[in-house]
Amino acid sequence: MRVLLLRHGEAVDMRSAPTDHERWLTDAGRHTVTNVGKALSRMDLHYSCIYTSPLVRSVQTAEILAATHPDFGGPLEVHTALSSEVGSTAQALEPLGHAADDDLVVMVTHMPKIGMLAGHLGQLATFPSFRTSSACLLSIERGKGRFQWMLDPDTLELKHP
Repeated sequence: MRVLLLRHGEAVDMRSAPTDHERWLTDAGRHTVTNVGKALSRMDLHYSCIYTSPLVRSVQTAEILAATHPDFGGPLEVHTALSSEVGSTAQALEPLGHAADDDLVVMVTHMPKIGMLAGHLGQLATFPSFRTSSACLLSIERGKGRFQWMLDPDTLELKHP
């Protein structure tokens, strides 16, 4: 199985929304996520499913990602444990227990949770830092994860370990 972790796009300032949960993507954030989604689509990645945090900015990011991939037919599901302040790493990764060996599961979430998930899945000693709209791909075979690459949202270049 492969797991694509994506941090949500740039969101409005905390003062612009009633709560952190309701912060939406800025125009620049939408633009960057669209570019990242198109770049990922050109890599011929076929998403089996997309899971997202319930926070508005993550849901919007997941919807843009799905819309930029012409072959994606769903499902796109909210998974509460991908929220930054809800659930453990194990709870956030629970959907992977239902995935097939050839699936590509996408998870859209927040810092610091995304770093913890990448560190856990990739068996890394330190958690990587994700800028907004950053994506990374990990492969998991026989219970062992391996970090494949990280996509820079500004240059759309892949950075390998």
